Amino acid sequence: MSRLKPIHPDDMTDSAQRAYYDKIMNRENFKNLPSGTPLSGPFHAYQRSPNFASKMSDVTSYLRHDGLLEKRLVELATITTGRFWSAEVVFASHAPAAMEHGIDEAAIESIRHNETPVFERADEAAVYGFTHTILNKREVDDEIYAAALDVLGEAGLVELIALIGSYSLTSMTLNTFQIP
Repeated sequence: MSRLKPIHPDDMTDSAQRAYYDKIMNRENFKNLPSGTPLSGPFHAYQRSPNFASKMSDVTSYLRHDGLLEKRLVELATITTGRFWSAEVVFASHAPAAMEHGIDEAAIESIRHNETPVFERADEAAVYGFTHTILNKREVDDEIYAAALDVLGEAGLVELIALIGSYSLTSMTLNTFQIP
């Protein structure tokens, strides 16, 4: 049970809150929801601070859809981050996308069970290794750094770090407010 009461669209008095609601509901994966549906997932919490939420949405949208990382690597980093934080919403909503974009089902299942996955592709191994290590050890050694840098370049590595941070924030929000 969430610690936050859903905000029904009819109860919104803040124009920024309504603008954020409309922004989220206009996303492709929300367009089929019935009119007037309250926001769910982390959006449910973010709606309380709509100016922050709108900016965060822009950053996350850039990283997921317009950034330098391939979608398969975005989804791999996202599920690895979600699993680290035990944020079931993040993992459950992104595991199908990871598979759709080419991450092997066995690797996804290994991550789901907190086991070390085996990757055939060097870029996947590097992204997983970097993501897993920075989250668990709060730093990376020269070997892990070099492997990620080699496949992503400096700008791609910056965006990977931003993505990990973005989904850490999302995961912490879900966990703090106990959003199912």
